[in-house]
Amino acid sequence: MSPHSDRQHEKQRQAMVRTIVRAARRLFLKKGYHGTTIRDICRASGLSNGTLYFYFKNKDALYAHVYEECFQHLNAMVEQAVQPDMEPLAQIETVLKTYLRYSVEHHEMWAMLDVSYRIANLPPTLIERFDARLRKAWSFVHNAVQLHLERCGLASRFDTRELTLLLFTGIDGLLYDLKHSFFEDPIRQLTLERLVDTQIAVFKAYLNASAPKR
Repeated sequence: MSPHSDRQHEKQRQAMVRTIVRAARRLFLKKGYHGTTIRDICRASGLSNGTLYFYFKNKDALYAHVYEECFQHLNAMVEQAVQPDMEPLAQIETVLKTYLRYSVEHHEMWAMLDVSYRIANLPPTLIERFDARLRKAWSFVHNAVQLHLERCGLASRFDTRELTLLLFTGIDGLLYDLKHSFFEDPIRQLTLERLVDTQIAVFKAYLNASAPKR
């Protein structure tokens, strides 16, 4: 096979994978992991069972690809946005705002991550793979929090994992509430960037208030 034919074949393969993944992601979001069948995905993507199995061994392999692609895209956006020479607080702010941008620009992917895989009774091998992706996303904020505390001389007074969880879940909860319209109209009209700025301000105020008095 010529190099040109190889490239054409690879383009066709990638296009087919994208078609399958898009259809599968929408079905997983709508019907859940257990409610979605291979037949559903084939019907939605216009393929036969045999064709789909040529690209993905089984539903677990396809679900893992869909879920991990969402995490990979998020982590790639964060890696591109965070610069090594940024101050720790700027890194934290950048990560959180990038997560917000991800939720807006890639809403379907964000919604996929919003599904709690730990209570979906998935195979343990899938949970382990997704945990590894989540730890990478978590590490961007955790490392910046740890560096900030070290520079401020507060590393021994705080649990960095606890503070990271506070920031991480605060953003997730905010997005969830906005998604389900729990807030009144004046609150919903606030920009997400302003809400992140407020969360960072509260984080700084908490550290300052908890620091030893001189």
